[in-house]
Amino acid sequence: MKFLSSSLKVSGISLLTCALLQFSCSGKPDAGGWKLVYQNDSLGRPVYGSKKDLILAVKRGSPIRVAWGELLDDGTSDVEFATPDFTTLVNESDLVVQFPASMIQTEYMIAAKSYLKTDPPLQWRALMCTDGHYHQFHNDLASGKVTRTMYLKTAMAWYAEVPERDDRHVPALAIPNGIRLDSLRVH
Repeated sequence: MKFLSSSLKVSGISLLTCALLQFSCSGKPDAGGWKLVYQNDSLGRPVYGSKKDLILAVKRGSPIRVAWGELLDDGTSDVEFATPDFTTLVNESDLVVQFPASMIQTEYMIAAKSYLKTDPPLQWRALMCTDGHYHQFHNDLASGKVTRTMYLKTAMAWYAEVPERDDRHVPALAIPNGIRLDSLRVH
């Protein structure tokens, strides 16, 4: 029994020592998370950060979010945040993102009056680009018709979830013959 007791103490000390060594070798835990990586004005000009860093984060597999908003003359404001469900990297220089469908609200400047539009129920779809352009349309869910189409220039803030020190591999994604037609079916 004495042998078992001393073995457990040695094992316990060894496990603690290993855990401490592993922590001390790896340093502090990564303080990564969601960070503002790039911001453009409504003409697509850089305001903050680096578009190159945003593109590298996307190529490394980081999820992104986009924010945009407005401040009216009377001081009221709204800022919207959305997570794209489709992203295109164009010529290694710009990101074009599409957002999933969302319902149109009745009000955007007074929180207590914000509800979902129901008469008729309207859905919003949008596309934004790091060059500042923003295209959206509203779809009437009852009739299935597009009721409004808008083309805008918008200031945008681009966030990415990235590690504090991002040394992840950046893969070559656009490669010669990277997409080949396997078959074509016409229905």
